[in-house]
Amino acid sequence: MAGALVRPLVAVSQSYVVELEPLMRRIAAILVLAIAVACGGSDATSPSNQAKGPAFTGTYTLQTVNGKTLPVTWSFNSGDSLRLRSYSISINGSGSWTSGTSEVFSTNGQVTDQPSGGQSGSYTYDAATKNVTLISSDQSTFFDGTLSTDFTTLTLAQNTDVFVFKR
Repeated sequence: MAGALVRPLVAVSQSYVVELEPLMRRIAAILVLAIAVACGGSDATSPSNQAKGPAFTGTYTLQTVNGKTLPVTWSFNSGDSLRLRSYSISINGSGSWTSGTSEVFSTNGQVTDQPSGGQSGSYTYDAATKNVTLISSDQSTFFDGTLSTDFTTLTLAQNTDVFVFKR
């Protein structure tokens, strides 16, 4: 068989033969994809200098969640709940944000009042489209949304919830 493609074969047992070449191609493709994702070029959580600026900076205070005014309560199938009394987000011009919250948790019947919680993180902002993404430093909070053209209303979504903040 001159010119025939020879595939390396390995006998796994007397009744099974495994073709290594297709398996190695799949593994190589997965490794290339993993390296490309890991090396991804730019850091998506850090905005470019062009996207930073004073127009977006300031403190935004939560007005509504899914159209309801505060306080808002989420009840979970387990019987646990989260009551959000207040939430504000402060955006600075260097690509970072901080938040302040007042909330009450109920877990397994135990109530925890957290009157001064909060997070911090980084954001991306596209000045042309007014699209905003906020990511907390510990990656536990991820918001996508938009900023109004007059920079007074920040609308953010997380899962199925829509949060409307005003400056």
